[in-house]
Amino acid sequence: MVEIMSEDVLGYSSHDWRQHTDDAVIEDGEHILKVNDSRVLFKNPKTLKEESVEVSRLVRVFVNNRDDLKRSVK
Repeated sequence: MVEIMSEDVLGYSSHDWRQHTDDAVIEDGEHILKVNDSRVLFKNPKTLKEESVEVSRLVRVFVNNRDDLKRSVK
């Protein structure tokens, strides 16, 4: 059986976290970037491989850790 996820008016599926960060931005004092259009590129310290992750996913992890797991997230 294939489950089809519903889409909202912005075109996001019901499981797509980007719907919650659609108006979020990254700012560094000089530039402003939309979170949903941004990625973080880094070298994984465990594997030493270059990796990339969507900023909206980082926001989701932050919110889940802070709210669901009650961990200290700074």
